[in-house]
Amino acid sequence: MDPSALAKMYVDAVKNNTISASILTKLPELVSCDWTKVELVGSVFYISERTKITYDGVLAKYRGGLYYIKKKVFEVLQQHDRRFRVKLPVITVVS
Repeated sequence: MDPSALAKMYVDAVKNNTISASILTKLPELVSCDWTKVELVGSVFYISERTKITYDGVLAKYRGGLYYIKKKVFEVLQQHDRRFRVKLPVITVVS
């Protein structure tokens, strides 16, 4: 499935600062885009019980979709753009 279509499918997945683990693991990763159009949702930390993959980063909305941004990418953005230096709400991952 097209990553942008997948992102749009889950755009409303964060409710009351929570997201389902099954949805988080399906979110496309945002690596390169027009960063001026990104809306930050919150920070997330989760280790998948099944695959042991660590999700440590930020959830963001971009062009009507929900994306995952790795912590390393987000830290670089923080160095270059003030808009990414804000304190974000913590998104709780539920099973």
